[in-house]
Amino acid sequence: MTLARRLRDLFEAAGELTAAHDEDAVLHTAIRKARQLLGTDLAYVMLLDRERGDTYMRATEGATSPRFDTIRLGMGLGLGGQVAEAMAPRWTRNYLEDEQYTHVIDPIIVEEGLAAILGVPVKKHGTLTGILFTSDRSARDFSQDDITVLALLADHTSIALDAAERAGRTEADLAETRDALSAERAVSVQLEAAMDLHENLTRLVVAGAPVPAIVEKLVELSGGSAAVFDDALAEIGSAQGTAGPPLRELRRAVEEVAEHLASTVTLSGTDDLSVVVTPVVTGSDHLGYVAHAGSGPRPDIGHVLERVGAVIALILLGRRARDEADNRVRGELLAEILSRGTHDLETIGRRAALLGVDVTSDLVALVAAPADGTVARVLQTECSALARHDGGLVTAYGDRVVLLVPGTDAGEAARAVANRLSLLGATVGASGPLRALAGVDEHVERARRAARLLIALGRVGEGAATEELGMYGLLFSEVDRAYVESFVERTVGPVRDYDRARGTALLDTLRTWFEAEGSASGAADRLFVHVNTVYQRLERLDRLLGRDWRSGDRALELRLALRLWDLMVT
Repeated sequence: MTLARRLRDLFEAAGELTAAHDEDAVLHTAIRKARQLLGTDLAYVMLLDRERGDTYMRATEGATSPRFDTIRLGMGLGLGGQVAEAMAPRWTRNYLEDEQYTHVIDPIIVEEGLAAILGVPVKKHGTLTGILFTSDRSARDFSQDDITVLALLADHTSIALDAAERAGRTEADLAETRDALSAERAVSVQLEAAMDLHENLTRLVVAGAPVPAIVEKLVELSGGSAAVFDDALAEIGSAQGTAGPPLRELRRAVEEVAEHLASTVTLSGTDDLSVVVTPVVTGSDHLGYVAHAGSGPRPDIGHVLERVGAVIALILLGRRARDEADNRVRGELLAEILSRGTHDLETIGRRAALLGVDVTSDLVALVAAPADGTVARVLQTECSALARHDGGLVTAYGDRVVLLVPGTDAGEAARAVANRLSLLGATVGASGPLRALAGVDEHVERARRAARLLIALGRVGEGAATEELGMYGLLFSEVDRAYVESFVERTVGPVRDYDRARGTALLDTLRTWFEAEGSASGAADRLFVHVNTVYQRLERLDRLLGRDWRSGDRALELRLALRLWDLMVT
């Protein structure tokens, strides 16, 4: 079963769990859906006994052994005990042969005939409630998709258990005293509204609604203002009600708590403002944040946001899968274009058009080089997002990321990309424009040389085009910063040190004399000094550099060093 089909089935499971109003119904729905989604022989739930500090079997489906319902596991014992202790998924291909677990219930496992087991934690507000298991009587591997789907089911199970617990508690309280009837009715109404919201949001997701539509529905039903951010704090969707607080309050709150947020938190703002932030997670995978701001206390909003977060997690997971597929296709196409041999440009053009890329338009080749020489996943992700946004192609190598994006000004494109990657410290070289992929290999090589030279000049994190670096990109692109600094120091260092010690301007005079093509009077005009002053300075330069500096190879070295010095301090 494909991940997309499983996600659709999971949406339906979320609706069934929401409709289950007591603990038994929730748990039996959860294990039935677990078996269906993963195609296993049996599924079961163990709940945490807080007084005894262990877990006990609460509900099973597909089990045949009478003793299976009697299982209890301490923290850290067996596979379930490790899930409870680590609060993270665990699985085994064949439990009885797996030596990484402490085997305390092997006779029952043998009696039941179990082999492969997958367990994920069921959490409420970041605290363990129980463990959801699915198991086969034959050995098998569980994929990352299996783990993700079961973890999402566990999240929805936790939400449904919470709702069932609150509903049951409300009914008990209503039976106790007549005085509490009105208050408990209010709680019941809030709970029912939260459940209705969850059902409404689930229907929107099934209908293919994007995140902004989900946020607008939240604000429509709950008032205030709301926003969703991805794990890099980029806004995905937001909405502000008629009397809702400014959206900037939401961003400020998320930025304040994002680094250490593990569960829902409520922050107090100005003017009776209350901001609630909840993480969007699936299993151990963090996807983003949901934030809501409103005036006055809202005891139920935290639970509402947790429901919203569970729904949005499904959307973001699907979007991530689509983005990864898109990135893979873009990368494969660009890698094919850059490979040796003859290419069918018409076919490539059609394939690129399906990705929204027009290879017949002006394109700029870009190379993003990380400071440490190794392409991290976050850099690859950011470059891929950039290529999708700009309608370009991208592929990654071990030490660089190559992009082909629309544009006519290579220097401007390089600086724009470097700015967007500024937090990652990537240096960007560019070359172009090129059209119809003519000379794309050569442009990519030029862009690589430009990035290398920028790094050698100490301009890490900046962007520039090959044309802006001139012949220096050809001469110095394959050397490191130490070599460039050594060359500049050896060539013009004595003049610079003389200026610093005596407050003179010999370095400027040297540069200007070369710019005036060796004319003392021309240099004097540009420096706004008398020509005799220039002659005196040239004599001092003779003493510092030797009398052979004005022509031949020595003059070329000086001009190169001066230009490199300018590039290093630009």
